[in-house]
Order: sequence, then structure tokens, then C-alpha cells
Amino acid sequence: MSKRHGAREQKKLAKQKAKADARRRQLARANSPDPTIRLAAADRWPVIASLVQENTWTDGIGHAIIARRTPQGLLAFGIFLVDVFCMGVKNTLWRVDGPDAYRHMVDQIEKRGKLKTVSPEYVSKLVHCAADYAQALDIKPHADFRHVRLLLEGIDPSKCPDAMEFGQNGKPYYIAGPNESPYRVRELIERVTAVGGHFLAPLAPSDLDALDLDAIELDARDLDELDADVLDVDALGGGNLEIADQSDDLRE
Repeated sequence: MSKRHGAREQKKLAKQKAKADARRRQLARANSPDPTIRLAAADRWPVIASLVQENTWTDGIGHAIIARRTPQGLLAFGIFLVDVFCMGVKNTLWRVDGPDAYRHMVDQIEKRGKLKTVSPEYVSKLVHCAADYAQALDIKPHADFRHVRLLLEGIDPSKCPDAMEFGQNGKPYYIAGPNESPYRVRELIERVTAVGGHFLAPLAPSDLDALDLDAIELDARDLDELDADVLDVDALGGGNLEIADQSDDLRE
């Protein structure tokens, strides 16, 4: 009798330990700084908001937001800065936080353009198709895109009936960002004009060619930091910058 009782107690303790271990693993996943761990189950979280800036298609750039509720009651949200004229997913971030932090983020973005509610499928189609369009020009999405896109898992973009035409008048239209190096600007101008596209940049190609680019010291880490926060003023402004000059192509 005592042996059976001892066996039952051991089995009970083993179950309790297994449950405790499972809770610890769940807590570790929920608090992990690694998005591949923390967002791994995002496809099972309900979508509570899907938003796009109303001026995205007229300005050529805008923010798209997807927000999902985690099992812990927090909001996991991804923000994509999408350039529909050329560059695809220019910037992106993800965060897991409370409703107040989410609302603050939305308010900051709305200072640059009103947001409207769309279907989750619309956001998924916009983001993925913009990334595909840019990649056809050998322009890669922001480095964090592979992580933030986890918040779009389980959302089928093919279910969005809206037609989306990227570029401007059927051609890529590159607008140079204020933080892009002369090397990068010239590289992108060459890619875009090679396929019949247009551009808007502070300097014309002849001016870029005349620059002594080797004499310009660029720290890649500094450039990464400039791109790190989608809510940076420059990032929010995206392609809407003050232009010192226009190319001859655009004057025609």
C-alpha cells in the first residue's frame, strides 16, 4: 500500500513539475527579446487593429499598422513604412506593450497623416506586394522586415480584392531620403532609370558623378541608427522632403 502511495505521490510531483516548467517556458517566450521566439505564435493571436495612412497612394509613402492581442492581454503591433512608388518596405518596427503605448504610437503617426481602418488582408497585401515590387529592382526591405512580418502570419493577402498598382504611371519613382548617402542615391537612380523610371533627388546624376565620394566618410553604424526608429522625424517624413533640384527627366 505504501509503495503504491509513494508511486502516486511521485507521479503527482512529476506532473506539477512539468506544469511549472511549461509555465516558465511560456513566460520566457512571452518576455524574450528575440522576435522569432516572442512572435512565433502570432498567427494564433486575434487581430484587433489594421490601419493604413489615407495619403499612402497619393504621397507614395505611408505607414501600415497591424496589432494583435497576446495571451497575456498585451498588444503586439508591427508598423511598416511603405514606399509604394519604389522602395517597398523602407522601415519597420515591432513592439509588445500595453494599450497606452500603442495609442501613443498611433497618435504620433497620425500627426503625419490620418489613418484609416482597413482589413488585415489589405495590410498584408500592401506590405508584401510593396516588398516584392522593390525586390524586383533589387531593393531589399528593411532588415527587421523578416521579424515584423511574423505579425502578418495567418493573414491571407490573396483574400484582399483591392487592386494595387505600384510605381507611378507604371514606372518606379524614386524619391531620395534625407539620410541616404550619395553612394546609395546614385546606385538607386541608376537602377530606376535603367527600367525607364524617374527620380527626385537633391542632386542630378551629373552632380552626383562630380562628387568625390571616396572623400566622404560614412559610418555604417550611424546610418543603421538613423533607420532604427520608424517614428524618427525623418523616417516619418519618408520621401516627402524639400528638394534642392530636380532631374531633367522630371522637368520634361
